[in-house]
Amino acid sequence: MTYDARQIANWFVTRAQREGKTLSIMSLLKLTYIAHGWHLETQGTPLFSNRIEAWQYGPVIPEVYSDFRKQGVAVKSPVTTVPNCMFHPNDEALLDQIWEIYGKLPAFRLSDMTHVANGPWDVASRMGGSYAKIPDELIQGHYVELRKKAEAAAHD
Repeated sequence: MTYDARQIANWFVTRAQREGKTLSIMSLLKLTYIAHGWHLETQGTPLFSNRIEAWQYGPVIPEVYSDFRKQGVAVKSPVTTVPNCMFHPNDEALLDQIWEIYGKLPAFRLSDMTHVANGPWDVASRMGGSYAKIPDELIQGHYVELRKKAEAAAHD
């Protein structure tokens, strides 16, 4: 099932609220992007259909940015511009894993992780400039490589 990226972002906002936390807009954008990347790697399909662009400070999903940025830098509540949805159990499990692994990292650490040399943001920026589309194929290839590196490191 493919979602709207704002539904994924709402999931992270709600999860943070349950733990008494507030996400910054930067953290929210990065978590949503990372979840999409790992979904492409594990399922072979997009988690959401929204366009991802290479902005100056990293990958951005414009609809997530514009809808949540109205709350300021700190995102306090889900947006109502998209309907609530029931997540497929596999997708919910993936979002839980993303939260457990990445949800506690500082926004700038998440940002650094999405700015790596020759990563999707870097390649799209160099090829198309600011606001260039970051294709799912680039994102998927990057996360496939991350998995391979992690598996190789686990066997060393």
